[in-house]
Amino acid sequence: MPSTARVMPRRQAGFTLIELLITIALGVVMMVVAVPSFVQFQRNAQLSDAVSNFISAANTARANAMKQGLNTYLVPNNAGTGWRSGWMVYTDANWNQAYNADTDEVVLRHETLSTDISVNTPTASSLTDGYLLFNGSGYPRLKNGGFGGGTIVMSNTLRSSSIIIDPAGRVRSCKTGSTGC
Repeated sequence: MPSTARVMPRRQAGFTLIELLITIALGVVMMVVAVPSFVQFQRNAQLSDAVSNFISAANTARANAMKQGLNTYLVPNNAGTGWRSGWMVYTDANWNQAYNADTDEVVLRHETLSTDISVNTPTASSLTDGYLLFNGSGYPRLKNGGFGGGTIVMSNTLRSSSIIIDPAGRVRSCKTGSTGC
């Protein structure tokens, strides 16, 4: 006896072309909005990191100078390219005002900064000469004995931070252009 049951066509699973195109269009719109914000967030994070690390290096140099009673320097890794090349902190054990790998102890090193960060030294200070020196009492000095503090400015395309070393050796940062900076 022949079967009288109807065979129902199976419904296809998946997305239609229109649903797929709408989903891709929404994804593209979200990426167009999100990527620039993420890139700027990343650049600001790199700037904040560089400022924090410079402050930490200066405080390390000061603490090391007071601990050992020796002049301790914070200098660029490469004097020719300045502070963007990164920096190192070393103790001048032989008192010759220059780094000697044989006698001087490297306390800390920092790598090259991101290409998005620029570094300027707007004031006349030892920072423009390419060094920050703390004597055994923790005061910033020039190689000739005068005051050696000053200001260094790190910035990216939208933001700028000043790092200030005062005559007592206190190191602080502030947003460039803000009140009290």
